[in-house]
Amino acid sequence: MAPDSPDWTVPAPLRALLWWPGVSFVLVLVAPQAAVGSIVVAGLALMVVGLLAGRLTRAASEGGMVTSDRSELEPAA
Repeated sequence: MAPDSPDWTVPAPLRALLWWPGVSFVLVLVAPQAAVGSIVVAGLALMVVGLLAGRLTRAASEGGMVTSDRSELEPAA
């Protein structure tokens, strides 16, 4: 069994797919006759949104826009 890493996070496409059950439920309520197609399209759209969000986050962190140094946020003593 692999040890737990504190730095592990859920990948962005999977995080976006966590919204799929709720979105699917609403789509079935709104248009039950088109449920299958709309659920598939919603899943694909959420996956694309997750991929784009992951790439934007990665690009921002590589470009130096996101800082992991928290010393700037701590109050001066």
